[in-house]
Amino acid sequence: MNQYVCAESAKLVFSGEDYFETLLQIIDEAQEIIHIQTYIFESDETGRKVTNALVNAYKRGVSIFVLADAFGSKSLSKDFILQLNSEGINFRLFSPLFSSESIYLGRRLHHKVVVVDKKIALIGGINISDKYHGTANEPAWLDFSVLIKGESCIFLHHLCSQIFEKKNFKIRSERENEKHLSVEKIKIRFRRNDWIRNKNEIHKSFRDALKNADKSVVIVASYFLPGFFFRKILEQTRKRGVGIKIILAGKSDLRVFKYAEQYLYRFLFSNGIKIYEWRNSVMHGKAILTDNEWTSIGSYNLNYLSHYRSIELNVDIMDEKFSTSFENHLMENVFNKSTEITTRNFFQLNGTFSRIRNYIAYYYLKIAMKFLMPKK
Repeated sequence: MNQYVCAESAKLVFSGEDYFETLLQIIDEAQEIIHIQTYIFESDETGRKVTNALVNAYKRGVSIFVLADAFGSKSLSKDFILQLNSEGINFRLFSPLFSSESIYLGRRLHHKVVVVDKKIALIGGINISDKYHGTANEPAWLDFSVLIKGESCIFLHHLCSQIFEKKNFKIRSERENEKHLSVEKIKIRFRRNDWIRNKNEIHKSFRDALKNADKSVVIVASYFLPGFFFRKILEQTRKRGVGIKIILAGKSDLRVFKYAEQYLYRFLFSNGIKIYEWRNSVMHGKAILTDNEWTSIGSYNLNYLSHYRSIELNVDIMDEKFSTSFENHLMENVFNKSTEITTRNFFQLNGTFSRIRNYIAYYYLKIAMKFLMPKK
């Protein structure tokens, strides 16, 4: 989707009880059809609550389609999947080994989207798992989603149908949206990255946002490993006097990524980019905010895998009210609970051994991800 369309509303939803209460509510209110597509679907307490709600929806006559990535959801047993299908839920795994989808090495379904009745959608970076809901012993991983209402969701419905049914057809819902522009208010557009479909939209959104920023940029990045050209754009944005803050993982589920990120701290310091580490739980958020006017939230990570390999989905929101609300949420709930990393405190705690370790982690990941990238 290249052009902005208008949604009836767009509301920030964050991981934990907020997201899963919202998810269960829209499932319970569904009347016709539900699409869920996610990287991770686990059969833990959270996963069972969601599946129970889906089964109840099916009993009311709602059609249910669930697609989960075969690698991300590898913990799911065959018996669990067979049981879901026997209870009326159309559930399948994306790109299992030796399938027609697996011929594209490394291509994973990474987006997290729920579409209900073609008019309500949740889109963001939150998977269906206890990790994102939180438990008595562990807080929810930090992440975000957006609840969107309106006819603009027709686009997402068609996209999910296309991927679930393994079809390649043109999505025509943008034209369908034009007749609703007079009654709907918030400008949004859905952006994709999928190298098989020649989609590089999210990366372009991020790049253009930096180039067009006048005052401020806030980036939330869970697996931050941008390439040379994106780092160059960051550098050029700072030279124009734009303030840049980046919230990174203090706790990460992939330690090697954390070390590789720290290798880039010297670059960030040298360009006056402020670094904050979220340490209250595992960081999993993916978002960018510019000038309190424009926001993008979704599944896209600033690294080679999201850019070149995975199927990613973000929503761009051009709305001052939404962006201001998101910034206020970040200030009150993230920045104020994060640790600012300065040159002094970083290098005091990271000596020669740490710098060597970070160097090795960075180039290990860079080489590994480039090896997996398609030759195009």
